[in-house]
Amino acid sequence: MATGHSHQSVQYHNYKTIVGSVSAVLNRYKAVLEFQDSGAKQRALLKVEKLHCKPELNPDGAEYPINYFVNVGTCVKCLCHKFDETGEHRCGWYVADVLSVGLSLTDPKLLMGLCPLMINRVGMVSQLDKRQGIISLVDEYDHQHDILFLASKFYISGKRINVKQALNSVLVLNDKLYFDAVPVDLEENDNRFSWFATVAWKHKKPDIDYDNSVTGDDPHLSTIKTINQNPKSQFLRGKGQILRILNHEYGVALGVVNSKGNHWQSILFHRSNASLFKFKLKNADLQQVFKKGDKIRFIAAAAPAGFNTQWVASYVGIDVCGSAKSLANGAVIDIEASDGNFKNKCTTPGHKNQ
Repeated sequence: MATGHSHQSVQYHNYKTIVGSVSAVLNRYKAVLEFQDSGAKQRALLKVEKLHCKPELNPDGAEYPINYFVNVGTCVKCLCHKFDETGEHRCGWYVADVLSVGLSLTDPKLLMGLCPLMINRVGMVSQLDKRQGIISLVDEYDHQHDILFLASKFYISGKRINVKQALNSVLVLNDKLYFDAVPVDLEENDNRFSWFATVAWKHKKPDIDYDNSVTGDDPHLSTIKTINQNPKSQFLRGKGQILRILNHEYGVALGVVNSKGNHWQSILFHRSNASLFKFKLKNADLQQVFKKGDKIRFIAAAAPAGFNTQWVASYVGIDVCGSAKSLANGAVIDIEASDGNFKNKCTTPGHKNQ
């Protein structure tokens, strides 16, 4: 790939994901959320139409007053942008989209490893090839993020580019691009990107409905895919250990979710999202790969209400470091499925499988 200076990536301040609580219901149409930002208390204006349009909150589509959905003290997770603080309600932020109401995972102040929401973001092209590139972004906390984008998911003025068209024929380094993205594991790729763009565009965003459910024969896997492919999901990066392998396809892990290391939450994972030293396990028998207590890295999204676990994994992999990691990277690993039809070798990263 051609490479630019990733430190030239731009900062994007327009949108922020926050978790706040309702401090006042102003009338049947409006409420105020309060949240902490950099140690200061902030106010965000919430309008009822942001709740009316959510089928999970308002399945019959009726025009209820705002106190039908929220009351003083209700916890709301939302996407906000800056607002005129000198206005009538003294709110410096405006709720652009409601992500969840009554968030009950845990006190968000206790969570570590929460991923920022990467939707309608903007960054600079820092690497570019014919059919893929890297977008670099510096967020409002001065953290740099590198995002892989593919030609097959790139649009100009709402239209996908031609399948035979090279990205470097329509883009140059340091071009500004908009994108939505979901997190990926940094150590699973040679280009060291930590996000994958579900879509990238210039000029006009294409119409995308992330809330459409993925269909398939396995309803649990369909739910996992629907959540993990949605950049509006709340993602968490962390470490933990295998709790139990349920069968050849599914397992449950425990992830550490607070800085003290004493708060653990459950994570369901499917073999299609599991990896062993960069080797994908989508056809492997998990019962022959993992055992209880194995140390893991994970990326997971918050599970929907009523789900059996608190999180669903988009990535689970063995966590090794130091000399053990060096040995693992140089090892040849044979994995055989229980039916005897699956056998592959994983060699040193950067070399093709034998």
